[in-house]
Amino acid sequence: MVAYPTYRKASSELHRAQAAARFCLEVKVSMNFQQCRYAQAIAEMGSFSQAAKKLFVTQPNLSASIKDLEEELGVQLFVRSNTGARLTDDGNDFVKYAKRIIGELDLLESRYQHNFRKSFTVASHHYDFLSLPLTQVVQSFQADYQEFQLIETTTKKILESVDNFESDMGIIYLDSNNRHILEKSLANQDLSFTSLGEFPTQVFLRRGHPLADRQVLTQEDLESYPQVRFRQEKSGLHFDEDTLEVLDNQTIMYSNDRGTVMNLLTASDAYASGLGIVNGFIKEQIVLIPLADSPVHTLGYVTNNKRKNTPIMEAFIARVKESLAESENEE
Repeated sequence: MVAYPTYRKASSELHRAQAAARFCLEVKVSMNFQQCRYAQAIAEMGSFSQAAKKLFVTQPNLSASIKDLEEELGVQLFVRSNTGARLTDDGNDFVKYAKRIIGELDLLESRYQHNFRKSFTVASHHYDFLSLPLTQVVQSFQADYQEFQLIETTTKKILESVDNFESDMGIIYLDSNNRHILEKSLANQDLSFTSLGEFPTQVFLRRGHPLADRQVLTQEDLESYPQVRFRQEKSGLHFDEDTLEVLDNQTIMYSNDRGTVMNLLTASDAYASGLGIVNGFIKEQIVLIPLADSPVHTLGYVTNNKRKNTPIMEAFIARVKESLAESENEE
């Protein structure tokens, strides 16, 4: 008999497959996928006898299998009566996670049929210049790949998604403020960071901003203006995406959506900061002004050392380098 598992505490932010895997690891019993399917069928049919018919098994065998499962888990999954079977609270939790396990197993099986086409995912900070490289690899690899994703998210989630293979690669930057912490995180997760180039801080302002005609800006120039920033987890670590610090008593507007950040900038006298690599329509709405005495930020891509770079990864990296070179030439 084992102690009641802690699978109910799984974070809602975990990928479905992660939650299912965590559940299996924490339960540590010899249950099989068939027992999960049995429990799901009984819950759906509300009856052992009806579930047995649906599953093409005998009712005694079905009952015995569920009884063995309940004994291994140390909980009662169903309340049996003459009118049928209903889930207990523990049973409801179990079936919820069993459905995830079965769903992921079915997905795994279906993806390796003769018509299987792969997926490619990049997790990144909120960068405008990655859209074109992604569309270029879509054109080159759509015969073998069905899904292409560019996920803009936080630094912490970028590293996590590359670590657990949800993303093929990540795009972040290192500088003097975060390098020590991020390099330690990369090493702990067996990830590699490869440089794509070095860039100074650029200040993003709307056209018509009181500072928009300056050739260069200082921190003192920005003191009386609000700042727009991308929200990061409050992990206590310096994982900020924005290249400028929050000033004392400064008004801050946060968002996790790049479009919203640009709307906030164009509708106010606020500023944002970043690497200034912009090649989309945003260039028509904002100006980029270099920050005086700016530290250097190293942009790069993150990969998992437990896997080899695939041809589509190499192609995407090549297209990103081309996009960066074009942006540099335009300047």
